Amino acid sequence: MSEPVLELRSISKNFGSNQALRDVDLVVPHGSLIVLLGPAGAGKTTTLRIIAGLEAPSSGEVFIERMDFTKHQPNQRDIAMIFDNLALYPNKSGYENIASPLRISRTPKDEINRRVMEMAELMKISHILERTPATFSGGERQRVALGRAMIREPRFYLLDEPLSSLDFMLRIDLRTELKRLQQESGRTFLFATPDYTEALALADTVCVLIEGQVRQIAKAQELYDEPIDRDVARFVGNPPINIVPARLTRDNGTANLAIGSMNLVLPAEMEHGLPSSVSDVEIGVRPEHVRMVGADSAESHLTGTVNDLEPLGMHTTVGVNLGGVNLFFTVPGVQEFSDGDSVEMHLDMESILFFDPATGRRLS
Repeated sequence: MSEPVLELRSISKNFGSNQALRDVDLVVPHGSLIVLLGPAGAGKTTTLRIIAGLEAPSSGEVFIERMDFTKHQPNQRDIAMIFDNLALYPNKSGYENIASPLRISRTPKDEINRRVMEMAELMKISHILERTPATFSGGERQRVALGRAMIREPRFYLLDEPLSSLDFMLRIDLRTELKRLQQESGRTFLFATPDYTEALALADTVCVLIEGQVRQIAKAQELYDEPIDRDVARFVGNPPINIVPARLTRDNGTANLAIGSMNLVLPAEMEHGLPSSVSDVEIGVRPEHVRMVGADSAESHLTGTVNDLEPLGMHTTVGVNLGGVNLFFTVPGVQEFSDGDSVEMHLDMESILFFDPATGRRLS
């Protein structure tokens, strides 16, 4: 791993009686793209503002390139921060908007022109340099704002949900461009978003913030396959994971799992980390890890009653009742079901996640 450009050490922040952040630790290597992922109110913006020097932490330290910058002012940190509110200069051309940081720093005119043209080519906006923001599309405005921030060549970039106001297809296009831009330039980005799909598309590493705490730092796929707790499991993935109550029992050395009125026998290799006695647990089942089988299937399966349908084009989400417990799964295409239909389902046992009902921590 390369040297860190940023380190947060036990950062906490209180707003009166509200604790917005609690002991946040994060290391951001040079040249990486790290995503801060979490729901609204998780502390993402507060974290970025503390890094930028716009907020002072209640406790903890901010180290930039191994130097303590906790008490430094924003203009001493050499960081670019990009918000969803783009705030372009309305009466200046695209060229002048991008050039403005260089003019403020009194960069020579020839160098300004060279760097603006290079940035415009990189951002694919050379065709709008002479126009004003009122004539830009949403994507063009975003590219100009990014170009203006990036032309400064700061230590790193903080991006606070910069794509949230754009329509769906434009968001996809721009996050692809942003990933390309980061890889080609080798610059360091810290990107905040509540969208797991966006995190999956962009990130080298994802830092999950929930209720002001870092719950897990991992690759995006690892968060999906091996979430550290119930909250992380619920937040990543679409359609969302099923979290349902179950009861674990033992009979002559065999582990049995009761889900509603249904029972499954657990393979011996799945018992690692699970309670050794009769216990209430919660299980996590991804919708794609459930599939329909015939009633005469030799595979272990559950019988449920259809109580919900949501056709989504390429697949249909089916809700079933398992004797008091609801479970959702997906099937390809449009399926013809009616409320009350009986269906047989097989669960991919190796993909089931187990959680402690009291703490939410993953057991296995």
